[in-house]
This record gives sequence, structure tokens and C-alpha cells, in this order.
Amino acid sequence: MRLMERVPSASLVGVIELSKHSLSFHKKSIDGSSKCNLLHTDSETDFVHGAIYEVDPKHKSELDRFEAKGYGYIDIQIKLQHQGREYTCFTYVAQQSHIVDNLKPYHWYKKLVVLGARYLQCPDSYVLSIESVESVEDTYEKRKEEMDTLIETIVNCRWRGQAG
Repeated sequence: MRLMERVPSASLVGVIELSKHSLSFHKKSIDGSSKCNLLHTDSETDFVHGAIYEVDPKHKSELDRFEAKGYGYIDIQIKLQHQGREYTCFTYVAQQSHIVDNLKPYHWYKKLVVLGARYLQCPDSYVLSIESVESVEDTYEKRKEEMDTLIETIVNCRWRGQAG
């Protein structure tokens, strides 16, 4: 959703379920809150839903900047299956030095993650698991207002049937 706005060449290939992984909100952000991290586990019952996007290689550096590569995130290669085809993809994961388990995401950040999961039509139970993550109010009013405006824009675009 936001990826296609940030990186013009991004096109959605499909939505996947990745086993032996969980979604954790434990990556310390520069703003002091937590952000998402894809965490590998050994449990067959753990899974995340996500998307495979095709991105023109010339836009990778822009994506790295948006995703804070080098500021607590690194990119790794991962093999994924979608509709009988194997894809070698990259994803961003938190560096161990930036994992802090007792942080919480801001309300607006969690809302963006939920909106992304809904946009991808992830199962309701998965969306509810994200919604159940405890979050906190952003005390920086200007950023909070900007993010609330962004969320309102996304919701209004989706309500009108536009990609948001």
C-alpha cells in the first residue's frame, strides 16, 4: 500500500503465509518507540502474512532509505513460495543491537500495520492479533498529527475504492 506510493516501480505479486516466523514489535526506533520485525522461530505454529512485491532494482536504494536500512534494519534474502513458484526475495529485519523487548509501538504505527494487513486481505484472526498488541500515544504532537492525517487519507482512499 504505502510501498507503491514510495517506490513507483513496486507491483504486488501476491500475498503469502510464511511459517516458522512471527511478527514482533521489538525493533527500537530512533523515536524511542518499537517497530515491526520479522522474527525466525522454530515453531511450526508460528506464521506471518506478508506480500511479495516486484521492485525495479534502480529503486532499491530509495526503499532502503524508507525502511531505515543501516539504522537498525538490515536486508536479508529469503526464499518464498507463491502459487507453485519459488521467489528469492529480500526483506528487512532488525539487527540484534536494536531489539528491545519492553518497547511499545505508537498507536499510529500500529494502525498503519493493521491497515496494511487489511489491504492485503490477511485473515481476520491475523489482523486481530496485530490489533491486540499494546501500543502507546506518541507525545510528539506534530508527528502524531502527520501520521493521523496519513491514516485518514489511506482510510478515505480505500473507502472510495482507490489503492491507498
